[in-house]
Amino acid sequence: MFKKILIVSAITSSAFISQISIAAADTVDSGLYLTAGKGKGFENSVHGSINGTEFSTTGQITDANEIGIGYESANNWRFEATYTKANSDVDSVTIDGTKYDIHMNGTGHGVRFAVAYDIENDSKFIPYLGGSTLISWSDDVDGISTSYGVDIGISAPFFDYLEFWGAISLSISPDQTNKNVSYDGTIASGLSTGLRIRL
Repeated sequence: MFKKILIVSAITSSAFISQISIAAADTVDSGLYLTAGKGKGFENSVHGSINGTEFSTTGQITDANEIGIGYESANNWRFEATYTKANSDVDSVTIDGTKYDIHMNGTGHGVRFAVAYDIENDSKFIPYLGGSTLISWSDDVDGISTSYGVDIGISAPFFDYLEFWGAISLSISPDQTNKNVSYDGTIASGLSTGLRIRL
């Protein structure tokens, strides 16, 4: 049961990284593109209960990677779907008021659907705002988790077919229950960066 608490916490924390960043310079024509990114989360706490026993954990996403495909419309909107794999490290767990210092690694997977809007300006650096929904899971825990992301980022083209992006991201996870494990809603943050290749 103790191990299950830690793994569930890892999945919860993995929902806040690998935020999708969808933007491109306005010099690029509309069409399909491939995207790949890497991210890291800031330390975050997760609270919940299992079979009526309250717990809280502290941890962070240590490494997250994503690949996906997107479409850029002619009116500055971006649409994207990606697969994400995130590794998390749980530093401590508190059960019924007793804190245990323990380090446990977990791996979560996710599928994210996102939309973003480029803010045009006279620079080659194009800021954007984005929103997304992430559905995540793990082989070690039954059930899935859902979170919602908000991105603030910037894109910069290198060539006609290649551009760089970076983002600061927030992830909002509502109260959720996976079988006998319930956890409270949380807001987490992270950084991500990557490349976009036009097809």
